[in-house]
Amino acid sequence: MHTQNFMTALSKKNTLKNFNLLLFLVTLVWLVACEKDPTSIGLSLHDDTEIINGSTFDTITIKAFTISEDSLSTDERSLALLGSYTDPIFGYTEASFITQIKMASSNVSFGNNPIADSIIICLDYQSYYGDTTVPQTVEIYEIEKSIYLDSTYYSNFDITPYIPNQQLIGTLTFTPRPNDSCLIIKLSDTFAQKIISASSTDLLNNENFLKFFKGFYFKTIPNTSDGAILYFNLLSRRSKVTLYYRNANENKKYDFVFNNTCARINLFKHDYTTSQITSINDTTASDSLLYLQSMSGLNVKIHFPFIKEFAKKDLLAFVKAELIIPVYVDHYSNKYKAPNKLLLAALKSDGKYEFLPDYYIHPNYFGGSSNSNYTEYRFNITRFLQELAYTNRQDFGIVLFVSENRVSSNRVIIKGPKAHNGMRVSITYLKP
Repeated sequence: MHTQNFMTALSKKNTLKNFNLLLFLVTLVWLVACEKDPTSIGLSLHDDTEIINGSTFDTITIKAFTISEDSLSTDERSLALLGSYTDPIFGYTEASFITQIKMASSNVSFGNNPIADSIIICLDYQSYYGDTTVPQTVEIYEIEKSIYLDSTYYSNFDITPYIPNQQLIGTLTFTPRPNDSCLIIKLSDTFAQKIISASSTDLLNNENFLKFFKGFYFKTIPNTSDGAILYFNLLSRRSKVTLYYRNANENKKYDFVFNNTCARINLFKHDYTTSQITSINDTTASDSLLYLQSMSGLNVKIHFPFIKEFAKKDLLAFVKAELIIPVYVDHYSNKYKAPNKLLLAALKSDGKYEFLPDYYIHPNYFGGSSNSNYTEYRFNITRFLQELAYTNRQDFGIVLFVSENRVSSNRVIIKGPKAHNGMRVSITYLKP
């Protein structure tokens, strides 16, 4: 009996040491084999009965609830998002953006007595999310306060002080055609005249030009049913502002550009008053369904309230701990598709995010991608749960959110821990 108790105590004392060695060996095998078929690596390295007297269970207690994202930094992102739609389940969503334009060269001259004919904006379609058969009306305003490339801006940016006089310089009602190369919007003749009348000082360099014209604000009139968010690549060569003018009876044009030195900000807005979501930021909620939405929308916070109980058990080490997240397929899933990938981050005591230790092994090992039919996501959180169970690491929660959430509009409903075959952790461990 004394020998058995001693061995049990010894196995607990050496849990992390044994686990780290085991994890290193499993990871080494995974990295060698990942080029063959990453999806087949993991528990399938052995049958469950072959993992040295290992056992697997998935009854660990999980507490999870839907939370709102306060804001995200959204300046200088790869895509500009524009549009609005009303989702019967998630409610109203809106995207707008601000951007500067610049001259393609210094010391620009339109010649003597130039006459403006027209000015247009071309925005390069990249993709979309939602229903593109529903018309959208875009409005473009001149901003009257400068934005700066070296400043950080957030998705809940207050546009009001930047357009005090509501200087509307362009509008267009259109049916999105994202398979076309560009969305073309004609701006007002008044704006064309402003640009053609710029002084030689205004056109000397881009520093002066940005004082003369500080930038555009793009928004759409709200769609109260369906609709879409459109993705534009402002850094494409097709995205530009073209001034057509005449000088000495000769037709000319000049292209202003969007480039990576232009300050750009994506702005997001959500209204859940018309949604079917019953609880947000309710830590006592026990909903069977949980909600994830990009564009600074909704995340899911997860806790493991009894994970420290593992320290009392005769376990040698976790071989694998996998967070399994099943998708709830709703009636609108074909229109509002689930994201390709989810992300998972740990909260620190100060409320800031950090990567889980499993992420540093290899992003593919960590997981998060959907399966082929978008019905499930999985994360390998072995090392994280091992630290929670056997060290003094505290459970401040981990947060699940949509990948690429600053440049996409995807949403998904997932089955929570209370649902049948809902969110769960499958743990394979070694017995002493």
